[in-house]
Amino acid sequence: MKLLLAILGVLARKAVAATLLFLALLLAVLAWNWARAQARVTQRVEEARLRVNAARQEWRAARTELLDLERRLAQLRAAEPPWYRPLQRVQWNARVAALEQAVQTSRAARDQAHTAWQRAVEELTRVEQQVDTAWTALWAAARRTGWQVLGIVALVLLGPPGWRAFWYYGLAALATARPPARLLPAETPGELRPGPAGKVLAVVVTPERPLRARMDWVQQYAPGLAKRTRLLFSWHSPFTSFAAGLAELTELSARTPGEGGTVGLGSGTDPNAYLLALELENHPGVVLKPGAVVAVSGAVTMRPRWHVNSLHHWIAGRVRHILFGGTGTVYVAGHGGVEACGARTAVVLEEALVLGYDARAAFATVRTETFWPYLRDRTSLFDYRFDGGHWVLRQTTATAAARHANPFVRGVDALLNGLGRLLGF
Repeated sequence: MKLLLAILGVLARKAVAATLLFLALLLAVLAWNWARAQARVTQRVEEARLRVNAARQEWRAARTELLDLERRLAQLRAAEPPWYRPLQRVQWNARVAALEQAVQTSRAARDQAHTAWQRAVEELTRVEQQVDTAWTALWAAARRTGWQVLGIVALVLLGPPGWRAFWYYGLAALATARPPARLLPAETPGELRPGPAGKVLAVVVTPERPLRARMDWVQQYAPGLAKRTRLLFSWHSPFTSFAAGLAELTELSARTPGEGGTVGLGSGTDPNAYLLALELENHPGVVLKPGAVVAVSGAVTMRPRWHVNSLHHWIAGRVRHILFGGTGTVYVAGHGGVEACGARTAVVLEEALVLGYDARAAFATVRTETFWPYLRDRTSLFDYRFDGGHWVLRQTTATAAARHANPFVRGVDALLNGLGRLLGF
């Protein structure tokens, strides 16, 4: 019975699908035939109008010629010679007879042209009655708004690739030619050293170095440690802490002086997440992506810093930076692996792979060297260049969302895509 019901259900779905497909094809055929018929009728109307205009011109020409002949005949009759000039009267009579004959011929031609014009008008009226009012309104609207609709369609179809070409050959090329920018002077003192790396890191918690971590990254901890919820990383910068995602943290500290314990940090949901420890010693600031910081140990502070006078930061879509400085350890997470580079030589990295960098480093945005992968949305538009001398943090892989994280480009793409969906493209 269940098998029979299943078979009947499949047949019913296929019958409904076939019926809908048949109705759609039938409507398409009817619409196509109606449009072709109306197009033929419209063509006949245009031809009838041409005939009406030609007949009207011919009638007006014949009427003008008749009026001219009648005027000449009236003038000739007024100039009748006297009776005592018989030779002139004979010539005059011949000319009058010829003009009278010409007037009769012209009057017949005029009447014939007028009749042809009336017949053309009647034919035009009859053909115009065959045109559907819906087709007339549709055709008139298309003629009025055809160029506007064509422009909108071109904007929707060519807008995204045109915008990408403008970004690549315009703003990106201009940014590449600009000098690099620094958030902090290069001579500012402070030490930054990359520490251990791996999927799981063991962090030693002492009374002097409590640990503040995202609660979902704390996998294990020693029984002698005390846990409490810290709503914000820094109460001096509540909005910055909330914007950085460092809210509702787990703070682990030693219960009694002289005691401590170990905490295991690791991702419990992402097997491709790796950690890297950054050791800071009186450091002025490290620029980090908010989502990359998972834990902080020691006397590390966080502060925002604006930098609006550099085209590189505007192009990168980030003029407000979050700096972590002081003395302690910052634990940074990335996909596929996290490593530090650029301390000795210059390095160019893909935009989505950069997790952070020393605020004293010379930073610049450079255009990717291949336009076709960027046009096909296979790679980011910008690469980040660091001139060397300071550490740069990078992850090995990046998600698709990270490759489209530039807010300005994302906003424009969303606008164009939304317009395309609104118009049905």
